[in-house]
Amino acid sequence: MVLNADCAGADDPTLDLSAAARHGNTLFLGSDEGVCLERLSRDPAAWVDHRRFPLDAILDLDASGEADIEGLAEDDGWLWVLGSHARTRPKVGKAGDDRIDLSVFATLKDTRPRCLLARVPLAPDPDAADTMRPVRTNGDRRAGMVRQTKHGNRLARMMNDSPLLKPFTRIAAKEGGVDLEGIAVAGNRVAIGMRGPVIQTYAVLLEVEIVAKASGRLKITGPLHKRLLELDGLGIRDLKRDGADLLILAGPTTGLDGPCAVYRWTDWLGDPPQDNTVVRRHKPDRIIDLPFGRGDDHPEGLVLLEGIDGARELLVICDSPAASRVDPGTRGITCDRFRLPVKQNG
Repeated sequence: MVLNADCAGADDPTLDLSAAARHGNTLFLGSDEGVCLERLSRDPAAWVDHRRFPLDAILDLDASGEADIEGLAEDDGWLWVLGSHARTRPKVGKAGDDRIDLSVFATLKDTRPRCLLARVPLAPDPDAADTMRPVRTNGDRRAGMVRQTKHGNRLARMMNDSPLLKPFTRIAAKEGGVDLEGIAVAGNRVAIGMRGPVIQTYAVLLEVEIVAKASGRLKITGPLHKRLLELDGLGIRDLKRDGADLLILAGPTTGLDGPCAVYRWTDWLGDPPQDNTVVRRHKPDRIIDLPFGRGDDHPEGLVLLEGIDGARELLVICDSPAASRVDPGTRGITCDRFRLPVKQNG
């Protein structure tokens, strides 16, 4: 399937896609650059009619730096948006100079702009038939977020207060530090994937309860649950609910090329956290092995689709797509589709 982002260019963030969510015939995409949502509409063979929505026009957020959007989810007419909450190290060595200033290299960027956990209402777009758009208000529904503070937000503070996660909160994301990717929502129950850290060989899935105030502001209630998943040493790249199940896109924690796969946690909805101290080791089923590139084609986003014969299919969107996927003429990006295997339990 092709994503036709008609304004995409070599330096356009639509080529660095890191999250996706679908509402009917509307596809929303997130980028790890800027503070925007990308929107496409479906036609029989492609996703077309690209439009960009600046998030700082909808949410009162810190737009001083990139939000590093790494998770999108749709639930009951709301679009949830997750930033990476990650620390990053300055990129060096790209100007042809083989010297590195260690005083600059040792500095980690502020995480505040990336500490984004929000939801925005979706409303019909009067300018595009059968297409939704993100809005600040829709009737009594109001966009809101977990309040950003000087040091990040409540979620960042909860990770810093966790004996398990605290050591990783001061490390750069692609070096084993905190890197949130993927979000799945069922009412007030919110699951958040961690690309990093992988602790020993266990991926970490966070779960929290979130309620909204009348103003729209989101509030985390209760504890921060940590759930340990056996994903063959891989970290979580994206999450998608499939009914009561949870689909998990997994891949390397670092920026290296490596194996990627999709796992299914059967009846995740019926398996809520039981204890925050003694936890089970969960073993989701590995259902699809994904191709990956060398220096490009890194699977980053999942979209559930209905197949032509009623079978469920999965669209896999890659960050840094290979040149063979990009059509400069149509500014389209080709994505892979996979048929979801039939569950063993029927």
